[in-house]
Amino acid sequence: MRIFLTSILCVFLSTPAIAASFVSPIGFEPTEQNKAAVVEYIKQDVKETYSRLGMDSESTLRMMEKKNLDAFKELLKAEDSETLARVIKRYCDIDVCNYSTILMMYKKEIKSKKQSLSW
Repeated sequence: MRIFLTSILCVFLSTPAIAASFVSPIGFEPTEQNKAAVVEYIKQDVKETYSRLGMDSESTLRMMEKKNLDAFKELLKAEDSETLARVIKRYCDIDVCNYSTILMMYKKEIKSKKQSLSW
């Protein structure tokens, strides 16, 4: 039994036990620790997403990491946090929780709020 438990422990220690978590831009405090958490989440998410697609060259990964970090920084300026919260929930619930998609859909929601159907 002791060997079994030791083996299980070794498996958990040899793989990342905790994946980086999504960091919401709503109420974000720009501490060094929080900035590092955003960067780590972006790196893991981009690597996972583009590896699944077979598009995980270093140049593609760096380009998409930068795009997501730029999107996160732009989301920090979002004025309608209620709409942003809905967009984040909607897309993270379907496992499309990257900042560039969230930014794009947030902008579409804001634009659509100002429109109405007319003849």
